[in-house]
This record gives sequence, C-alpha cells and structure tokens, in this order.
Amino acid sequence: MDEDDREEIEQILGYHFFEPQHLIRALTHPACAHEMLQQNKRCMDQEAYSTLGDAVLKTGLILYLMEKGLETKGEITVNKEPIEKNETLAKVGKRLKIKRFIRLGRGEKELLRLGEETILADTVEALIGAIFLDSDAGFGVVKQCIGLWFEPELKKIKKGAAPLKVETPLINRPISSSRRGAPRVKKPQSRLTWRG
Repeated sequence: MDEDDREEIEQILGYHFFEPQHLIRALTHPACAHEMLQQNKRCMDQEAYSTLGDAVLKTGLILYLMEKGLETKGEITVNKEPIEKNETLAKVGKRLKIKRFIRLGRGEKELLRLGEETILADTVEALIGAIFLDSDAGFGVVKQCIGLWFEPELKKIKKGAAPLKVETPLINRPISSSRRGAPRVKKPQSRLTWRG
C-alpha cells in the first residue's frame, strides 16, 4: 500500500494509524495471504483482526445503546443484532468505500462476485480490530470510529421504540426449574454517588 492510499483510507476511516502494519493486515484477505505464502512471502491476513473487531464492535454497540437509554438485556440485544449482521456491516463498508483498498489477490474479481458482502463485512470488523490494537486497546478511540461509521443505523434507535426487527419467540412460557425454594425477588437497585 503506497502512502497516498494509506492517507486516503485513514481519512475515510477517521483514524491515523501509528503502526501501518495493522491497517495493511486488516485489509488483507486470506486469499491474498495464501498467494503470498505460495511465493514464499510471509503475509498476515485479517481473520484474527476480524474476530477481535467483532467483539469490540459488540461492546461498542452495547455502550451506545445504553447511552440511548436502553436498559434491559432484551432491549439491547434486539436492537444490536440487526446492526452487527453481515448485511449491515457490508452497507457500512460500501458507505466507507473501502472495497478498492482490500487486498484480495489474483482471483479478486471472482471473490468479489461470489462473496462481496462477506468480504466487506469481515474487513469492517478487521478494521475495528486494527484500530483497537493500534490505539493500544484505547476503547474510546475505536468507539468514536464505530459511532461515526454506524451513525445512520444508531440514529434510528430510540429509547422505548420497537427494535429494528423483532422475532417472535416460539414458546411464550416461563422457564421452570426442578429446584425447590423461595421465589426470587428482584432486589431494588441502590444508586451510589461519588462526592469527591
């Protein structure tokens, strides 16, 4: 990746990489890394970064949803799931116009034809993982990028509003246990205030 391309994608992403190898790895599809290996060149691919980015994205989305006032696990989950799907991640990748920066290898046209959505989704997650690592696990930095990249999706969510997609449960009955004992009562939550 030349300097001009690096500067351009950093501007698109809203983040400057201190260690450019993180950016290069996040943009390297496993097919490209495999081709390089066949040429006896060591090349790390995006898979581990994509896995890390998936976890960081989930955490970032949960924090944003909590900031919007969603408080229960159910509210958070049903509003988070549509945003973290491959379809949405691919839309984000298209919106950011990252496709031309992805290192795919010789068969790139065929790869894009067969799985562009997955490639874009994996790359978005890998970029999140790369920013997390490059910022020394600075969650505030990567959270800002998530907020910027996913702004249209996050704007649609309002406290108390119906989730983006609701799936009806198959069974609407309480879960029972064979254990005997007193029923559990939800304890009132106390609020602590810091007076420093």
